[in-house]
Amino acid sequence: MFVVTKHLLQRRKRSSSSSSCYDDFFKRLQNHGAWFKKHLTTQLFSVTKKKKLHLVLDLDHTLLHSVLVSNLSKREKYLLKETDSRQDLWRRNVDGYEFIIKLRPFLHEFLLEANKLFTMHVYTMGSSSYAKQVLKLIDPDKVYFGKRVITREASPFNKSLDLLAADKRRVVIVDDTVHVWPFHKRNLLQITKYIYFKVDGTKWDSYAEAKKDESQSNGSLANVLKFLEVVHKRFEEDLGFKDLRLLIPCRQRCY
Repeated sequence: MFVVTKHLLQRRKRSSSSSSCYDDFFKRLQNHGAWFKKHLTTQLFSVTKKKKLHLVLDLDHTLLHSVLVSNLSKREKYLLKETDSRQDLWRRNVDGYEFIIKLRPFLHEFLLEANKLFTMHVYTMGSSSYAKQVLKLIDPDKVYFGKRVITREASPFNKSLDLLAADKRRVVIVDDTVHVWPFHKRNLLQITKYIYFKVDGTKWDSYAEAKKDESQSNGSLANVLKFLEVVHKRFEEDLGFKDLRLLIPCRQRCY
């Protein structure tokens, strides 16, 4: 009788211990599941928010300056010897015309950081073949823009956000020219026109002639990026805030 009772007690203890282990296991599993769900939700929410905002970028005089090689001034001809050794200066043939293309200072850093906050688009009045050549230089792996490129073939006269599959309240445009956006000026953040090469009729030296350039750390693209970061932060912190156009100055000003 004593042996049987002892045996039953031992089984109950083992059963109780086993039950306790299972309870602990399930509690840990539930806690882990809750943590995973919270972590996954946070990550998905963060990505979703980032993808809700769109940035439309012009090319010429906004991200770069290009001219026909034949239009270089005599004092700018030295640049033709530097196109193979510099990462911001390129010589390209487009539709039978030879161009020299100068990237704006801070461009690579700008694209890298802006891409973390916005879905980016290119919108240019240049031709499709010209845009392809430029994008091979600034986005060779199609990391930043993918196929989100609009050229003059699709928009020959003016630019319009109607061609974008995006909520217009969540779009920021960066362009040096205001009049090409007749219906979406409220989305426009005007950037100072980037002119590196000599322009006909100007009396002063070009950047190229003077052998200098716009500031890398405090130039227009750097300042625009700071503004875009503020816009994104405001949108991120205030979930009820839906219209980015309210953050863009009503009176156009150049950055």
